[in-house]
Amino acid sequence: MKVAIQNPFAGQFVAETELSRRIALAASHIGWQAAEVHTASDIRSFHPDFVIALHNNSPKLTEHPTYGCMWNPPSFFEGTEPFVQHVLTYDSYLTSSSVLERWLHQLLYTTPKRYFTAPFYTSCPHTPFQPPKLEQPRLMYLGSNWDGTRFQELFAGLDRQDFMEVYGNPDGWTHLQSTYKGPLPFDGASVLKTLNQAGVGLCLHRSEHRDAALPSMRIFEIVAAGAVAICSDHCFIRSAFGDTVLYINPDLPIPAQLQQITAHMQWIQAHPQTAIEMAAAAHEVFATHYTLEILLQGILPHHQSLVVDKGFKHGAIERISFTTPPAVEVILPVNRPEALPPMLAHLSQQTYPNLSVTIVKPNTLELSKPLLTENSLPLKVLDVPPDALSSTVLWQGLNAIEAEYFALLDESSVIYPNHVQTLVALLEQHPVAGVAYSGSILHASPADVNANPIVLFQPFHLDRWLQFQQTILPHSFVARRSVLDKTLLQDPELQEYATLCLLFHLAQRTPFLFSYELTCESSITPIASEILIQQFHDWSSELSRFKFIFWYQEFAPGKSLQSIHEGASPQSPHYEALKSKLEKQQKELKRLRQAHQTNQAELQYTRDRLQTAQSKIEAMQTSKFWQLRSAWFRVKRAIGLPTDEE
Repeated sequence: MKVAIQNPFAGQFVAETELSRRIALAASHIGWQAAEVHTASDIRSFHPDFVIALHNNSPKLTEHPTYGCMWNPPSFFEGTEPFVQHVLTYDSYLTSSSVLERWLHQLLYTTPKRYFTAPFYTSCPHTPFQPPKLEQPRLMYLGSNWDGTRFQELFAGLDRQDFMEVYGNPDGWTHLQSTYKGPLPFDGASVLKTLNQAGVGLCLHRSEHRDAALPSMRIFEIVAAGAVAICSDHCFIRSAFGDTVLYINPDLPIPAQLQQITAHMQWIQAHPQTAIEMAAAAHEVFATHYTLEILLQGILPHHQSLVVDKGFKHGAIERISFTTPPAVEVILPVNRPEALPPMLAHLSQQTYPNLSVTIVKPNTLELSKPLLTENSLPLKVLDVPPDALSSTVLWQGLNAIEAEYFALLDESSVIYPNHVQTLVALLEQHPVAGVAYSGSILHASPADVNANPIVLFQPFHLDRWLQFQQTILPHSFVARRSVLDKTLLQDPELQEYATLCLLFHLAQRTPFLFSYELTCESSITPIASEILIQQFHDWSSELSRFKFIFWYQEFAPGKSLQSIHEGASPQSPHYEALKSKLEKQQKELKRLRQAHQTNQAELQYTRDRLQTAQSKIEAMQTSKFWQLRSAWFRVKRAIGLPTDEE
């Protein structure tokens, strides 16, 4: 098996970077290949069997089955619509809490999405038990401290304890005076080695993680290292590790928690053999149930079923409820001969078995015979005049459709191998609906499929659609031929926006179904709705023709283009108010951006000054004068003389 580990934080001082390395090590132990990836091009270069997405900051990026790690509490998703969309794009989910599984169930059970959940924890590769040395135990904590304020009072108290050692991102621990020891390499081994040398590890949880029963990666790395674990009480740890670890009560005041930690450290030093036996028992639980090797192998049977069930591979068609797969015809408008082979290649990779292609091209464009004869799909070619309107090209193809279903594809788009099968299956299950569509991901260009892609992943919303918020791309849907009535089959004679016009016609005539799957992508970003609305009200724009094509025609009771846009028309009494409000919002946004830039500059300046001051203090404290001064004050205190050191 080949596994891509999708890490949106590659190279940063965060937990995902260490986890990526640990997963890769565990994969190698069971004979799998693994690679950390950051972009769609990384994934395609590696060509994995599946992708593990470590964080919902990044959506599914390619055609490969992608399984999202659900390690954040549900409360973290409140008010974060883009992150919820990212979660929805995944093909299945790797969870470490029944609370997360319940949240996923409630999010998805009313949708047509097929998925599995499999247990997967922020754990470690298998390790042999190595007893810690507890003659002078030290308490180690590792963390990036990404939110800055987490457990700050507790660590301020621990900072005064000789046994405490803190490691991690230096930016997260600037408030510590003596216990911060620096960062550790993210190599999958250094953390465990340091834990074993310290002898004791501290595992803490935010209240949100405790409420969601989500364990921290700290518990797994502590027990994997053979160290003794001191943990804030947590239902998962209680259930999994029982009395093989020591607990503190996170609901007590901070001084009481500090007392509990100190008492545990004293007990460990006084009873090293018993503490080692506890660590060995905890390690046995880890080795039996929670190693990453075990967890990775647990994904495999689910994955093998899913790639068939969801049409990633050939063989799932018999699971759809029809005897003979209905025919699907794909219309390909072609203006350049070099654009045709990639489109035919994408179609030939479809796992749906009953597919044909209709090419619509200028009659002056010659296509080579090998290109037409060597293709595995049935083809027919239609000619149009070289100066034909864009709608004429599309409607020529629509009028030639013979199959039960049809779809569109252009040279800027890619459909994944399970695209057609996913949508045909959905339409077969819902005969009332005439259109089914999937989510899309938008990359900057075919040569730059990398950072910050745009995700179009929303159920059909008529008001948004009539406001020209394009959530459905021309290549993302499959529709029934029966929806194409005589009126619709007449060419609207548009030079631009032909496919948008087709989708408006379809929205008048039939319900739209959303698959809740991401099965296609594009290198062209849709025009912003604000620009389209301006064009809609500009008589010289092709889009203004929509006002006449759909003149007061209802898409639903009381819903027409005029009723939706009357407030945005220059003739509307509300227009100036809306325009003024928009201008104020734009000015406020500009002000906030400038303030943010200023704050960032001031923050960097303060950090630089702090670093300079710390360097000067360190230089002073290591100087001979400072050492003599410190020795003099110690002598004065020893003989009872007053000092003015403070």
